[in-house]
Amino acid sequence: MKNSSKDEKDNIKKKSFKKKKDLKNNNEKFFYKLKNWWPFSRVSGKIIMAYLIAIITGGFLLSIPGIVKDPENHWDFITGMFTASSAISDTGITMIQTNTGYSFMGQLLIIIMCQIGGIGILTIKITLLVMIGRKVSLDDQNIAQTERGNNSLSNTVEMIKDAFIFLLSLELIGSIVLFFGFYFTPISLSGTVELDPNSVTSPYNDFGKSLWAAIFHSISATNNAGFDIISGNSLVPYNQGNSHAYLIQITFLLQWVIGGLGYPTYHDIKKKIKARREGKKVKFSLFTKLNFITYITLFILGPILVFLTEYLTVENSQILLNGYYLDKEVLSEKSGEIIKTKVWVSDGWKPTHVWMMDLIFNVSSTRNAGFATVDVNSFTAGSKYLLSIWMFIGAAPSSTAGGIRTTTFAICVLAIFSIMRNKKSVEAFKRKIPDETVKRAFAVVFISFFIVITSIFVVYLDSNKMLYGTDTTEHTEATIIKLIMYVCSAFGTVGFQPFPNEQIIQLGVLSKIMLVITMFIGQLGISNTLLAFVKQKNKQNYGFLEEEVTIG
Repeated sequence: MKNSSKDEKDNIKKKSFKKKKDLKNNNEKFFYKLKNWWPFSRVSGKIIMAYLIAIITGGFLLSIPGIVKDPENHWDFITGMFTASSAISDTGITMIQTNTGYSFMGQLLIIIMCQIGGIGILTIKITLLVMIGRKVSLDDQNIAQTERGNNSLSNTVEMIKDAFIFLLSLELIGSIVLFFGFYFTPISLSGTVELDPNSVTSPYNDFGKSLWAAIFHSISATNNAGFDIISGNSLVPYNQGNSHAYLIQITFLLQWVIGGLGYPTYHDIKKKIKARREGKKVKFSLFTKLNFITYITLFILGPILVFLTEYLTVENSQILLNGYYLDKEVLSEKSGEIIKTKVWVSDGWKPTHVWMMDLIFNVSSTRNAGFATVDVNSFTAGSKYLLSIWMFIGAAPSSTAGGIRTTTFAICVLAIFSIMRNKKSVEAFKRKIPDETVKRAFAVVFISFFIVITSIFVVYLDSNKMLYGTDTTEHTEATIIKLIMYVCSAFGTVGFQPFPNEQIIQLGVLSKIMLVITMFIGQLGISNTLLAFVKQKNKQNYGFLEEEVTIG
């Protein structure tokens, strides 16, 4: 009897052990399948997952009671996720005014997310591993290379470490300069834009506010984020009336330009400086050459084109001319009632240095940060279209900015010139650009254009009633132009906001989700987001016959 009971116990133990083993094996199989599940088995998929988790986590954190201190605004998770997405993608478009609508903890969370999104989630991980002396796995190197690297895997870790140190140093220097700028420069509440004193936060002669404003804006500018804690009109209080804070403006300008050059460019510059010290010759990579030439060309060409557009309708240009608003009554086309509106009246040209700085600062900002020293609605309709194109192009790949990227634009332009010159290949700086890269560049432009058009269409259909303030034809046309600019701002992760927060917060849920997706894709890039959903193609040992097709 004892032996039989002992055998039964042994059998029970064996069955229990087998169940645990089977359960363990099943768990291992589940996690293995999850790890290798398409598309998240791919490098791009892992990056997408990391950013999605960061955005959802940020949305929850920004939904905590006390983070938002504006009782008039209804707060929900969608709004929190919208703000988190804007921060992590370094866009800067908001539904609630950052300086008055958020507590200090809310502002801190936003700027931390801007830092994470700008430097890169996986980049921060690798930098921390290097700092504590841990080895970086090949898998992590592959992910970091895709997120912020170049075509060479061998120097990815070194390049990321250099860029990380460089950007933090830039933020530190910028914080010191901005502290003195904010502390000693008063703001102006009146001028081209009449500002409500309750909606503006002035750090003037306040050590604590100046220090926090300097740190916040230095991080925001370097990471091309566009978030500010001064007013609901960005940096307008520092560029009207008697206040033209050029020290602050130039510091912002330098920070976002450098931040938008891209990690590979920083690494190339470091190698060049090091080689010169050692008496060696090192050439810049094709990436850096294309990036520099395109960046400088767009930087110079942008303000010139916008100036010409403004000059053609100079009598209506609030960028080139001083002026003021007059109240006027107009007849509504729909209701037949008299409605009140404001008409702008010019009062002579602005001083040359003022309008030149306004053009350089604000046009350059469209491809980078999204800070503005003028009301973005001050630009004429033609200028807004140009600014939208510049936002669509964006800055460099592997940088803190968004858009289709400078090198993509450059390759497409070079390809068009190659076709016009009847060349079989696309060449630049005595180098042939691979045909696959050229095809991908055109694919990026086409898909990006399709995403922007789709986003405009969805937001217009879902939220058109919230976007219109009056029912005049003139206002309808202006609203459509604003919407194009707003969506391009989201895709280029710029942050120009032609609509007031009161209208943005009333957007439909579908509109908000569409804008979140647009910001997300704009930050990570078409290559990263779409490569995650492209299956590896099996090699074929055969091909089909070629046949010409007539095209336009």
